Amino acid sequence: MKKVALILVFILLLSPKAYADVCVEVNDKSAAKAAELIKSQKEIYDYCSICNDAIPQVIRVKNVKYDKKVYVNDNAIDLAHIYFKQGNKYLNLGIVSGCIEDGAYGISATLDNLTEFHHIKENDKEQAKQKAKAIFDKCVKMVENDKSKTMKDMIERNIKINNCLAEAIKQEIQKGFDTEQQAQMLQNLEQARKGIWNFYNDIYTDNKYCYGQCGSITSLLPYSDEGFMLMQMLERLLYINIAKKGIGS
Repeated sequence: MKKVALILVFILLLSPKAYADVCVEVNDKSAAKAAELIKSQKEIYDYCSICNDAIPQVIRVKNVKYDKKVYVNDNAIDLAHIYFKQGNKYLNLGIVSGCIEDGAYGISATLDNLTEFHHIKENDKEQAKQKAKAIFDKCVKMVENDKSKTMKDMIERNIKINNCLAEAIKQEIQKGFDTEQQAQMLQNLEQARKGIWNFYNDIYTDNKYCYGQCGSITSLLPYSDEGFMLMQMLERLLYINIAKKGIGS
């Protein structure tokens, strides 16, 4: 259970700011513009368009005020997850007010419908899954002629596969995120990989925690778990990039 929780934490570390509080505190110009736009609306819509299975919430506007934050009905809002309707489109308040740029964090400036989003469609998820599998198969094929008679051979083979997956992750990071985000995400990636090794190093310091016999097949566990984590990261990044106007598709 500890191992699973650790891997999930690493996956969350990789995602940019975990989607939270993107535009809660904003500059005066963005806050003023957002407040004026909200005042012209009878209702606005709270919706995290980059969260799976999110449900739009209607906020009926009664009062609006702002300082470093924008308050609607005395509650601070995250502009990045607020939409208002203009014609037959839904506009993102964070982007319109200048808090973030169109496409940042995977958030689009306009949506046709608050309940149908391109990035949560099943075909996007399936496409990301298939692309991740194709990359994994390519990484495996790269080492198919390597000898794997000894434990050392098997370890070296797995290291090459995991390094191949890590390179694919780096490419997806470079495709879909700005320079500042890239630097942080690449750092998180290295920390995540190192964290797997730190976890197993703690296990191996006491033989009673080894699976099977220490020094045998259990030696491959760090590599297999690292590979699983990298595949989850890669699939998620492919999913995000496919959603962002077809990037990576």
